[in-house]
Amino acid sequence: MPESTAIIDACSLINFYATTFLESILKHLSLNFYIVEQVKNESLYIRRPDESERGFDYEAIVLDPYFKSNLLKVVSLETDNEKNLFINLADQLDDGEAATLAIAISREMQVITDDKKAIRILRQDFPAIHYLTTLDIMKDWSKRDFIEFQEIKKALHNILIYANYLPPQKHHLFNWWKSILESVSLSEL
Repeated sequence: MPESTAIIDACSLINFYATTFLESILKHLSLNFYIVEQVKNESLYIRRPDESERGFDYEAIVLDPYFKSNLLKVVSLETDNEKNLFINLADQLDDGEAATLAIAISREMQVITDDKKAIRILRQDFPAIHYLTTLDIMKDWSKRDFIEFQEIKKALHNILIYANYLPPQKHHLFNWWKSILESVSLSEL
């Protein structure tokens, strides 16, 4: 598959869904996005404030509209090579990460993941497979000229709160993330 394809792991898919801008992210980046069946089954919910707004309830992740519009496609392990890679990777990773990496390696797709073990395996054993993280995608999306700063800030805030994701301080875009979340816009003054 060409470089313009990317397969999304469950952790990143949950992050993107939590932004409330999933459709915009999928539409306006120059990638064809895929997930494996295991990731579809693992990506069940995000957090949302409860009625008291002091705690959280869970909101189901609904991906059907993105499948119907072809913004997101589901792929399965097909070849013996993919199945063998999956079995070998499943010793070290959850099924969703293992299937995602197996298909990415077999089909030479980019991987979008925040899973530390998956990234380590890609770096050590499969350096030819390009990977991106949630923050890489969010920064690319934020560069689009129609995206308002407040939308970017809201999306990153929603990832932090509703997906319960905080990037590691060692992440190459941590300071970008932090600066946006800590910034004050004129409308907030």
